Amino acid sequence: MLKLETVREIVNSNTLTKLFNIPATLRNKNVEVVIKLAADGKKEVPSKKSAKGRLSRYANPKLQHTEKEAWGMAVGEKYADN
Repeated sequence: MLKLETVREIVNSNTLTKLFNIPATLRNKNVEVVIKLAADGKKEVPSKKSAKGRLSRYANPKLQHTEKEAWGMAVGEKYADN
């Protein structure tokens, strides 16, 4: 597994004014700067499908009529010999 390095430094915010727009409340104060590797630039688009939609490819229309009795049938098969 790749270990991602992180750099943390405490610096005076005045040294960052050329890089960042520092709010007035943080000027001339010590701030912590954390540098981490950014994501590869690809934004992950969240899927809008529900769980039902994601699992629909596994549906077997021939078995849909047995759905109401499925739990009882499964338990019966498992414990039939007891």
